[in-house]
Amino acid sequence: MNEPKAPEPPARCLVDLKDGQAGVIRKNADRKSAEMGLYAGAQVVMFRNRKSELSVVIGAGEARFLVSRAIAKKVEIE
Repeated sequence: MNEPKAPEPPARCLVDLKDGQAGVIRKNADRKSAEMGLYAGAQVVMFRNRKSELSVVIGAGEARFLVSRAIAKKVEIE
């Protein structure tokens, strides 16, 4: 018998991570950042996320990225 599926939690994006939190990219709507290494399945860690700054600093593997908030809002994480 089919049991009803629990609704998926709302999609979070990179800007929702706090300093030190990690996530896995579910979807990236920005082609340029995906080509740089922020592709679906990549594990990321937030290093610096300050509301007063225009960019966030994240890590993916050994690389560190300075990503604008506009682009970070396009990157869904789980």
